[in-house]
Formats: sequence, C-alpha cells, structure tokens
Amino acid sequence: MCTRLPSFRFAAGLVCALTLGTLFAETAVDKPSVKGTFLGDGKDGKIQYLVVQTREPFNDKPSIRLVFTEKNPASSKNPGFDAGFKKLGSALILSVFKDGGIFGCEVAHTAHPKSPFSALGEIKMKDFKVTETTVSGNVTTGGTLDAFGQKWDVDLTFSAPLPKGAFAGEVAAKPVEAKEEKEPAPTGPKLPVSKLPLPAGAKDVEYKEAVEHITFRSDASVSAVAGDFSKKLKQQGWKESSGSLMTPANAILRRELNGSELTIMVQPAAPGSTVKVFTKGLDWSDTPASAAAKPAPSNEVPDIQTEANRLINDALKQVPGR
Repeated sequence: MCTRLPSFRFAAGLVCALTLGTLFAETAVDKPSVKGTFLGDGKDGKIQYLVVQTREPFNDKPSIRLVFTEKNPASSKNPGFDAGFKKLGSALILSVFKDGGIFGCEVAHTAHPKSPFSALGEIKMKDFKVTETTVSGNVTTGGTLDAFGQKWDVDLTFSAPLPKGAFAGEVAAKPVEAKEEKEPAPTGPKLPVSKLPLPAGAKDVEYKEAVEHITFRSDASVSAVAGDFSKKLKQQGWKESSGSLMTPANAILRRELNGSELTIMVQPAAPGSTVKVFTKGLDWSDTPASAAAKPAPSNEVPDIQTEANRLINDALKQVPGR
C-alpha cells in the first residue's frame, strides 16, 4: 500500500498538471496578442490591443474587421468608430476576407496631422490562419510608405479569438439578392452615362467604359464635393440607398434610380479630393469624351464602388445603434 501511494499521487499530480495546462492553453487563446510596430513619421504607435469584429459580407464574401489600437478599447462601446477618430490613440482598422485578402484599410496615427486616411492596396496580409475559434496572421507594408507627405510603416503579428458569427453571411446574402431580383425591373430606357451630373469643379474626368467606372478629381474638400454631388443627384431623381455614410476620411454615397445604381466614394488627396464612381444599369453606348477636353459641366459622376462598398460596410458597423 505504501509503495503504491506515491505512484498514485504522482499520477494524480500529472493529470492535474495536464488539466491545468490545457485550461491555461484554452485561456491564452481567448486573449488577443499583438506584436510589432506601427510607425508614423518614425514614431511608433505602440499598438497593444486588437478587437475582432463581425461585419456583413462584402461582394457576397464573408469578412471581419480587425481594429488595432494603442489604448485599451475595453470601455469603448464602438471601438472601430472611436479608433477612426483617434480616441484610442494610434489605430489601424482593416477589413479582411476569410482568405486573408484586405479590402479595407484606415490609418489613424497620432503622429499624422492628415489622418485618418485610406490606404487600400498598400498593406498586405501574410500567414493568415483561421480556425473555428481563432484568427492570426501578419500585416505589413513591406517598408515605409508615403501618404500626403507623411511616412508610415506597419509590421504587426497578431492572434485573437473569433467572435460568434465571424465570417458568416454567404448563405444569408443570397436571399437578399433573390428578393432584389424579384422587384420589377424598369421598362424605360437606361439613363445615358453622359447625363449624370458631376459636382462643380470636377477635373480630369475619365470614363472607363470597359468596367463602367468614372473617376475624377477636385480642388474642393471631401465634404464639399460629396455635398454638391448629392444635391445634383437628388435633383435628377436619384434616391439614397442603404450604406451611404460620411466618415472622417471618406464620403460614401449610394444611389438608385429606376433600377440603376451608383456607388460613390470621395477620398482626400492634396490639394482637394479624388472621386471614383462605379455604375450599374446605365447606358454606356455613347461614352463622353475625355473630360480633359471639357470644362467641368454638371453632366458627370465621381464614385468608387469597390472601396465605397468596403468603407460603407465598415462605417456602418462602427456607428452606434446601426
């Protein structure tokens, strides 16, 4: 009996140690971890926190939002929204597909006077992994980049638990499409793209017939361009559709008219702003000539659909009560 007791105690201790080790491992997974640098003009933003948020699909693909912050977001009701206004110190807000593709990037560094700003396409995801309960990876710019004369550089490695409902929505998105398809289609002629009213001061207007996009720039501010554009579209009969929103760095407009759709994004760009317009259901058979040869009439449209939809969805998730 005495010779067996130590063995029993050892076995019990081993089982206990293994159990505690398992519980510790499970607990560790529940806590987000962020390491690396987020530089703004050479100053480290000292990112220490990460919030993973669920969000609606973008282009029918499930996605999540990663909100990296310098300050603890625990007391924030809407970390993504507060981060965009630098209320949580330096912050980086990313919208990410399940395959790791980044389709939204907002940079809000306290060392940058001209921020937040959108930097889509300039930041990449590496080693992205998604399990049933966790997400991890590395986001990097691959070196120092420039935005409005400001330097920035990101290299952050992270891991965090996935919230309930993350990367959901593929199935849910289909009924919405089906419902929209059931709505009666307009029987009248399509609106010619040349009849779209552009805001005053539109410059370098380019009509991209192959993809049905319009781009241009303006010396006016984002809010001025968005306001003038909205007013002219309303006068033409365009109705606001869900997703239109103003953010600190961008103006996003979504409009509908007789089955046609516009998704418009206005971004800051020295000395004013740039606009991209993604259209659907317009008549492109008689595409206008290059705007470089025309004054800025009231017959043109600026908008970014891909980025617009991205930022619309991001912003909607960040607004209290939405």
